[in-house]
Amino acid sequence: MANTVNINGDKRKFTLAPDIKLYALIDAGFQKTPRGNFVYKHPLYNESPYNATTELKMTVTSDLSRLTMVVTDPSGLQKVNIFKNKQLAPTVELLDYILKDLEDRKILVEVK
Repeated sequence: MANTVNINGDKRKFTLAPDIKLYALIDAGFQKTPRGNFVYKHPLYNESPYNATTELKMTVTSDLSRLTMVVTDPSGLQKVNIFKNKQLAPTVELLDYILKDLEDRKILVEVK
């Protein structure tokens, strides 16, 4: 069974889908690292993706058993809580859209 994760400040929890497929990760934009893991990075932007203030970063281990998920600043060094600032509502909407897409592709499952 895969681990359960949540994004800093979000009440929802997610885990990897039990029937996750390698090709689904690649189709969704995950990149294979030299260690064999799969990394997904997506800027969370209000106006332009080139001026994004936050980024969603997900990592799935090579054996498809472990997931990490975090929203960071553009450098990737600091965790950011996009849920506590009402001005970041469009960013939260974009995050929700991305997570819904990953659920539809049978990569993630929301834990109830």
